Amino acid sequence: MTFTRVAVVGAGLIGGSLALRLHRLGADVVDVVVLDPDEQTRDLAGAAGLRSADLGPGRADLADRDLVVLAGPLTTLAATMVQVAAAAPSAVLVDVGSVKEPLARAAAQAGLAARYVGAHPMWGRETSGFAAASSDLMLGVTWAVARPAPDAVTAAEAVVRWLVTAYDARVVVLDADEHDRSVALVSHAPHVLAHLLLEALESGTAGPAAHLAAGSFRDATRVAGTHAERTRAMLGDNAEALGAVLDDLTDRLAAYRAALADPDPAVLGRRLRAVSDGAPTVRAPQLAWSPCPDLGALLRGGPATLIRAGADGLEQAPA
Repeated sequence: MTFTRVAVVGAGLIGGSLALRLHRLGADVVDVVVLDPDEQTRDLAGAAGLRSADLGPGRADLADRDLVVLAGPLTTLAATMVQVAAAAPSAVLVDVGSVKEPLARAAAQAGLAARYVGAHPMWGRETSGFAAASSDLMLGVTWAVARPAPDAVTAAEAVVRWLVTAYDARVVVLDADEHDRSVALVSHAPHVLAHLLLEALESGTAGPAAHLAAGSFRDATRVAGTHAERTRAMLGDNAEALGAVLDDLTDRLAAYRAALADPDPAVLGRRLRAVSDGAPTVRAPQLAWSPCPDLGALLRGGPATLIRAGADGLEQAPA
């Protein structure tokens, strides 16, 4: 299965960048159309050379699509998926939302599980909208692809190959609940902590601290203070997994607080050194890559696995 007629629904930062990359590949490789309810967004997409249309009922623009990428706000994805599925009866449906289990359930309830593949690019920035999109923004990004329903494995395999080929992606194949637990730690909890720090500074009790905030504070709060509703939807949709992570972080924070109060400075020092010693393993893990003989089997079950393009085909490594 190869995707040659793609629709991107929602032409914001992520959707717009995905569409611009496909457009750059050329019409002889893939025909792409973007659909967005916002007229200004459609105008910007058109000015960039993309074919664009409104997202209304019975869209003829979707009828011949073999892949539809759902890139709108989290709160709209379930309803948009049902609408798009009716207008694109033969298309594989892929979403790029940051929480996977809720939409997988919605797809099953709508009778769309055989066509649905949940994906998530592990990339973002504080800016948004098509104006911030570019054709190279999504190149080389790591994606998560959640294991699909059994009758959607062939579609999911095509999606993984598409991401690796069109976007030079590295793909992590894993279960949807494992994805949601993982991003709760590495994506959603940092949003909470960023807002917590900025909230503390905004409280008015920090004195001149705002004038002294430099690189560390800016880096730590980069994602805070913008797009409150989008952040609420992301955190709220993953409340169970995120709650467990925040409970663990609260315990760890208490341990740091106790170490600060300990008269022996070595207590805090040992904790800091342990983190420092473990950092290279987390930041630059040494992966054991090998040929991937059966992508379908990895998508049916097993431990989380990394997929990338190799010189002689797909390669895999334990995640």
